[in-house]
Amino acid sequence: GQLYGDVLYFATEARAGWSHSDPRPFYFWGYFVGLNGVWVLVPLALLADAGRQLAAAQGAADRPR
Repeated sequence: GQLYGDVLYFATEARAGWSHSDPRPFYFWGYFVGLNGVWVLVPLALLADAGRQLAAAQGAADRPR
């Protein structure tokens, strides 16, 4: 859910031509992209970790006894 909301947040702002963000480079890259980007990276890292754990669990369950 968090990742979906972040994608919508960035996509709607991009579609509006970045009209609601401050055009100064430090604000745009430091605050808008940098600090908000953390909320994209954290869910992606958690999804990747969950995928690895699920694959390992499925591999263990599929091994013959």
